[in-house]
Formats: sequence, C-alpha cells, structure tokens
Amino acid sequence: MDLRQYLRVFRAHWLGMVLIVLLAVAVAFAWTLIQPRVYSADASAVVQSGDQSNPDIGLAIAGNSLASGRIATYVELGASRTVAERVIEELELQTSPQSLVGRVAISNPLDTVSLRVSAQGDTPESAQALAEAWVAAMTLEVNDLETGNPNTQGAAYLRPIDSARLPSAPSSPNVRLSLAIGGLVGLALA
Repeated sequence: MDLRQYLRVFRAHWLGMVLIVLLAVAVAFAWTLIQPRVYSADASAVVQSGDQSNPDIGLAIAGNSLASGRIATYVELGASRTVAERVIEELELQTSPQSLVGRVAISNPLDTVSLRVSAQGDTPESAQALAEAWVAAMTLEVNDLETGNPNTQGAAYLRPIDSARLPSAPSSPNVRLSLAIGGLVGLALA
C-alpha cells in the first residue's frame, strides 16, 4: 500500500479511528481512577565518624575513609526487619516488618557518604512520617551495631540531614503516562 491508499482508508474510517483512540484514552483514565493513590517522601542522613570539631586533617581523612567503608553495611541495615520493627513500635502501625520493608527503599547516591530513604504511604502524612521514622530507627540501629547501645554514638554514626517533605501529589498512578499509553494503544488498534 502506498500513502494515497492509507489516506483513502483514513478518510473513509476517520470517525471510527478517532472513537477507538478516545475509548482507549477513556479506559486508561478510568483505570487510573480505580488505582490506589501512593505518596512518596524522601529523607536523608549522612554517615559521619569521629569528632567533627577536630581540625586535624589526618583524622578527617581517616574518618571519611571509615564512613565510606560503612555505607554498604548501613544500606543493608536500613533495609532490615529490625529497623522496620523499631518503626512499627514508634508509629504504632498494624503491619508486619516484612510488609513495611517493602514500602521503603534505601539508597546511597554515588560517591557520597549519605543515605536516602524513600518511603511510600497511602497518604502524604503517612509517607512523610514513615521516611522520618525510618531515618531515626536506622540511626539507633547503627549506634547499636557500632557500640552495643542504641543511644551511644560509635566511631561511625548516622546524622539526619534532611527531613521528609510532605508530598503534594501522588507518585502513583501517573495519570499523564497512563493517558499517553491509552492513546498509543488506541492508535495501534485503530
């Protein structure tokens, strides 16, 4: 078929094609309306070591090396059920630690000694509270790992640096993406 034949088919059936695309977009929009809203909030902490007020450069370099060496361990610790149990207790949640761990992601931005906690919740407030409580629980777990006492800082410790902001819009479902996919599916069907 050449371009003239495609144009002839389009002129003959354009109304049906437009209706199929609009129907697909409407189905995609209806799908987004029935999906539960999920909100995401991020909080962060930095791994520090030793006495930060000491101006000795040698000690600062050694402390930075210690902090860098602990990052991978702290990321794993942050994704543990032990941290989730502390958060469940603090926020008085009615969920299992395993389920709660699935709502939180811990990451270490490349070439930094910081940890980012991304938490998901049904409401903006629950996502914000979960992210902040998770950082606090990680701080206690790191202290417990380093010193055996959750209330005593060790040679390396976590210091919260950015509290979670209240999300203004849900992170899921993405309405624009769903409508675009619905439009593309409609075009393919038409």
